[in-house]
Amino acid sequence: MNNRNFSLFVVYAILISCGIHKPKYTITDYVLVPNAKEIIGNKGLTAFVFENNKRIIPFQQFLAVHYNLQTLNQKEIPFEINDERFTLHVYDATEMEKYINLSDFVMKEQIPDVSKMGNQSDFIVLSAVNDRNEDCLKDDSLYQTRVLKYLKNLKEAYLSNDR
Repeated sequence: MNNRNFSLFVVYAILISCGIHKPKYTITDYVLVPNAKEIIGNKGLTAFVFENNKRIIPFQQFLAVHYNLQTLNQKEIPFEINDERFTLHVYDATEMEKYINLSDFVMKEQIPDVSKMGNQSDFIVLSAVNDRNEDCLKDDSLYQTRVLKYLKNLKEAYLSNDR
């Protein structure tokens, strides 16, 4: 009887573990993820996440041309909106893995490996702070509307480079 109970428990545990499925979310435009990258003055910035189109130039290359940068690896990029200064934080693959649980998201457009340009991430993750290091994408930020509009335009400019 004891072995039978143990066997039933094992079978039950296996069935339960197979039945638990964590939902995956498709990002149709973009998503804001709170408590991402930590910087001085912030416990965790809000991240702007969107799906990468791997058929076009890598995002870092786009940024280098768009902002006239000296290097492809610049992770903090200054920009202005109406004469106010901000800093764009670009997450690399290690930071995406550390701060954003990308396994919660699924790619809307699956691209065959032969079509991909380089070794690009599935998603692009950005954050923005003002000159006082305040998170500009937080829900209660006075800058959220302006910075979101700026990031949406930046995203559209990047995705319009489709070949």
